[in-house]
Amino acid sequence: MRLLIVDDGHYVVEYMKHLLDWASFGIKHIETTTNSIEAKKMLNSNAIDIMITDIRMPEISGIDLLEYIHQQDLPTKVIFLSGYSQFEYAQQGIRLGALDYLLKPVDKEDVDKAMCNAIRQIKQHQSVQPVNWEQFSRTKFLLSILGINASLQKDCASHLSFFGNERVCFLKLNDFNSKHREHLQRGHDMPYSALIWTFGTQLAAIVPENTAKHLQSDDSFWVASPPFHLTDRNVTRQQFYRFYLNQEVYSQDFAQLSKYPVSHPDGESLGKMMKNYEFIRGRKEKMLYLMEVIWCAYQVRKELVESDMAVWIFCDLHNPDTLWPVLSDILDSIRNQKQMSIQSIVDKVKKHIDDNISHSLSLDELGKVAHLHPVYLSKLFKQEAGENVSSYISGKRLEKAAYLLRNSELRIADVSQLVGYRKNQYFIQLFKEEFGVTPYQYRRNMLK
Repeated sequence: MRLLIVDDGHYVVEYMKHLLDWASFGIKHIETTTNSIEAKKMLNSNAIDIMITDIRMPEISGIDLLEYIHQQDLPTKVIFLSGYSQFEYAQQGIRLGALDYLLKPVDKEDVDKAMCNAIRQIKQHQSVQPVNWEQFSRTKFLLSILGINASLQKDCASHLSFFGNERVCFLKLNDFNSKHREHLQRGHDMPYSALIWTFGTQLAAIVPENTAKHLQSDDSFWVASPPFHLTDRNVTRQQFYRFYLNQEVYSQDFAQLSKYPVSHPDGESLGKMMKNYEFIRGRKEKMLYLMEVIWCAYQVRKELVESDMAVWIFCDLHNPDTLWPVLSDILDSIRNQKQMSIQSIVDKVKKHIDDNISHSLSLDELGKVAHLHPVYLSKLFKQEAGENVSSYISGKRLEKAAYLLRNSELRIADVSQLVGYRKNQYFIQLFKEEFGVTPYQYRRNMLK
């Protein structure tokens, strides 16, 4: 498990880091930071199980971090550190779902009790999560243990926990045939029967340590990595990159990826992802980045052929500059499709506005029309139309008002009502700001 300690005081962080025998709680990795903004990035990329954080910090508070955990639906358990004067903040944190709050200066026994409670809750949560192998995707699972995407890791957490402390090996075989695959699958149920990838004449797999030894004793053509635990992500990544791609990687290499985030693909983020690659110089950094890009492409294009993806992951990543044009073309086609989709959404919203110009129109209502969150719709609309929603509505109202003034004998007050303005004076003010004259003067000028 991973522990994150956050406090803007360096001394507090160092004190907490050495306060307990963290390994006795099953903590294998301890992350620390005095920067709450950095902590937010670490939460999203490092699959943190428990966070101990000061409740009040500059820029981003512990409460803000807890709310972010809820927004991202992360499984992180939170313990707050607080001073006596911060009791109301602590109460707010407990209401928001924090496990505990500890008063500074913290007592070793209190931290021990809080950690026991956190570990107990994590285990209870894991025990009630059944492992669903029917929906199991071997490629998604592999990407979850090799990449840094916290949401993906959460999706595959129950599958990963299944392996527990069992030691496994990566396996490879050149010039395989169907008999090799049958031999490998024989005697194995899920998930091992699924953790086999074939591409061309090559085979890759994840197998129990005993299976690897047995295969190698029968046939010297089987090659296996040293055994390791899948639940230890750092070792798993090191073994994978060393065994298949002849590349040494370390945990700090993955921390550097936070500079080039690969988020859920929309038109804007896809463009950034394509530009980011140009700024990455080292071969190793490019390999790690493209592994994230492969997941991004897969979550949008579920129809991607798994054998193609296996070639990318197990072989082509060895030469990232050769693989990049292939992935770049896929990202570009996804971006074009999304752009077309965005255009159709904006067109639908515009039509609703045009058809209902005499009614009051809210962003919430338009969000329901587009089946999008109002804030996200506002962002998309401005990105595509070049102006925000309220400006577009106002422009359409005044455009229709001008038309009615030119082509009807309706009273000014009636025109105001027909284009959605309930207050006549407000309508006159906006009309004059747009056209430089009042509605009455506009009509008179048009009649000359």
